[in-house]
Amino acid sequence: MIAPKSHSDLPPFPDGLPLAPIARISHNKLLQNDPEEAERVLEACRTHGFFYLDMTDNDDGQTLLGESEDLLSLAYRAFDCPAEEKKKFALVKGVSLFGYKENGTIKLTDPEKRPDTTEFFNVAKDHMHGFAESRTYPTDLTDERHLFQAFTRNAHETCMLVLETLAKQLKLAPDAFANKNIFEEPSGDHCRLTHKFAHHTDKSAIGLPSHTDFGSITMLFNWLGGLQIQSHDPAKKGEWEYVKPIPGHAIINLGDAMVTFSNGLLQSGKHRVIPAPGEQAEVDRYSIVYFVRPHNSVMMEPLEEFKDLSEHLKVAGKFEPEGGKTLTAGEWMRQRSIQLGS
Repeated sequence: MIAPKSHSDLPPFPDGLPLAPIARISHNKLLQNDPEEAERVLEACRTHGFFYLDMTDNDDGQTLLGESEDLLSLAYRAFDCPAEEKKKFALVKGVSLFGYKENGTIKLTDPEKRPDTTEFFNVAKDHMHGFAESRTYPTDLTDERHLFQAFTRNAHETCMLVLETLAKQLKLAPDAFANKNIFEEPSGDHCRLTHKFAHHTDKSAIGLPSHTDFGSITMLFNWLGGLQIQSHDPAKKGEWEYVKPIPGHAIINLGDAMVTFSNGLLQSGKHRVIPAPGEQAEVDRYSIVYFVRPHNSVMMEPLEEFKDLSEHLKVAGKFEPEGGKTLTAGEWMRQRSIQLGS
């Protein structure tokens, strides 16, 4: 595998490609409760469901950037071992999302049924912090428990800042969304280390098929192109646009839980991962992700303030529980994990 060590080692992202016109938000301005920046966050989350978060303008952001780079170095080591060794830690589809997923999975919701080219390790926040009994992980990962603890807590705090900003913009109690994603409560929160193989020949192969995330909010650190979101422009309906990696910025997107809680007022953008463009297709792609999921006991239904909206979404957006039952977040996550496919 070819593992880039920094932005400077990567081939450049090509010019002239369709880029998603998503906002660049200042982490520091959100910390300072800047009203204009808060309005921009709400607009981003009611349209694209994605935005860049500039992590360079304050110490907290710089700390997270450093932790993401440390996890990137860990990912190089974790994936650079025999497939049979990694498979010893395989996740159990339909039971748990935590553990190793090999490449070649066909997602049940993908109409084209193309096997993906991405492998990943999902490392549960609860396991690293002792909030729940842990499954086994490779020693490369468990030896870095303190790094996972620091990254997950810091990433979670940043994601809660976004959710608190949204709540205040919607005239809700500041903790209206955050109190459904309490860090110390058992949940599906996890850090994901991903590795997508370079595409030397088949440029039509898929990294990850189109999907929306099924948690509350996602924070992504990536260093290579390939992420695309569907255009929000009515004139480009169904077309895909690249989310170009920007040094020093995380990529933030909402998940389906926030669509459910807001009864469709907020959006979870559809996205996919394809071969990186241009010369970047010749380089293996790694990313570090933190997924925030509602804690397991939360009921997956709109907040009281949004229950009277004219259009009521079915729970979880992509499947209808039997008998119209309202699921807990723990039940919901197990249902959605089945869609990982085979």
